[in-house]
Amino acid sequence: MSVGQAHPRTVAAPEAWLRPHIEALETSVRHGFRFQHLPNIGEIAEVLGFRVERDTIDVFRARSAEDALGARFRVEDLEHGSSPAALWHRSGPVAEVIAELLALPAHGIRGAPDLVAVRAPDLWVPRLR
Repeated sequence: MSVGQAHPRTVAAPEAWLRPHIEALETSVRHGFRFQHLPNIGEIAEVLGFRVERDTIDVFRARSAEDALGARFRVEDLEHGSSPAALWHRSGPVAEVIAELLALPAHGIRGAPDLVAVRAPDLWVPRLR
């Protein structure tokens, strides 16, 4: 290998039970989610994904493959407080939460959640301004 060439990296394939969750994360990236990783000493404590579209923000938090929480908030509600009520929220395995969040119709479209429901417990929402 000559100077300046990168070393080839080999990444082991994930265990079969983990694949649907990793694929869901990859799908969320293709649908415009950006990420923040909250570190713990020596490892990642949780992954936070979010996207802003049509006056809403969709957010999900994954602490493990089986511990995820997703929610949709109106942007205008975020401007009035740090813990707004959600239009929609679910908890469960990463693959299920992300699939349900991505399946929501866009805000303002028929069938999209439009009534503020309840506060999504234990979910950090990024500051937009």
